[in-house]
Amino acid sequence: MYTALMNQPKDLLSIGTFANMTRLSIKALRLYDQLGILQPLHIDPQTGYRYYGVDQLPSARMIRNMRDMDMPLAVIRRMLTVLPVSQAQAELLVRQHLEMRERQLEQIRWQARQFTKQLKPEANQMNLEVTVRNIPTQQIISITRRHTVDGLGKQQEQDIGVLFALANEQGAQPVGAPFGIYHGAVSETEDGPVETGLAVEGSVQGRGDIAVKQLEGSQAACVVITGELCHYPELLGAYDAAADWIQKNGFETTQPPREIWYTGPGPDAKWEIAWLFK
Repeated sequence: MYTALMNQPKDLLSIGTFANMTRLSIKALRLYDQLGILQPLHIDPQTGYRYYGVDQLPSARMIRNMRDMDMPLAVIRRMLTVLPVSQAQAELLVRQHLEMRERQLEQIRWQARQFTKQLKPEANQMNLEVTVRNIPTQQIISITRRHTVDGLGKQQEQDIGVLFALANEQGAQPVGAPFGIYHGAVSETEDGPVETGLAVEGSVQGRGDIAVKQLEGSQAACVVITGELCHYPELLGAYDAAADWIQKNGFETTQPPREIWYTGPGPDAKWEIAWLFK
């Protein structure tokens, strides 16, 4: 240790001193070095000891504050890139992070309410009606993306517009309402994939990320939802109702669930969850 102190470069702080002054752990500082978020000004070639400059203290304390906000390291890296260029962009990143955390908190509140209901089975009566209808095999045009729930609705609205435009351009006739097929879980962290589709009649050619295919049909357990129930995560109850009906009646699901959009989102929204089974 004495040798290390003797060899410490002038006007630089050892990693231990820097950690104490910034209230960041030495483990965290080593990680930030590896990720290129906050790198020491000097590394002793013989001992490997890291040394930091006094002028790095403000950045380190800012990183600590961002981590205290539970900001992901990828966002912190981006923040440190935009800060020297635009304070407005940095403030926008903070607002976006806050909005994302508020959405997560609202989802946790909803999940807590659902969990509380599950603790009281006698009070947890399913009010959603499940009906069975036959969904035919159809030709569809579709766009498949990986997307988390954040901003998914806007992306789907854009994709629906693109699909209708392609059908109109090629003289194909749309059949029924547009829909989404959820090939995997979608949440704040999980990204599907999600397929946005439109059934069409007539000759149509795919283009770019728009695919043309036959979508198999069969009987489906269907739940119609309206208004507030069309919001995420409230709409998950309709998925649960359809899945429970299929299981309780001795059937098996055959395809990922579909979300059929008879209207856009809003207080007058009318959607349908359709889960095909055999």
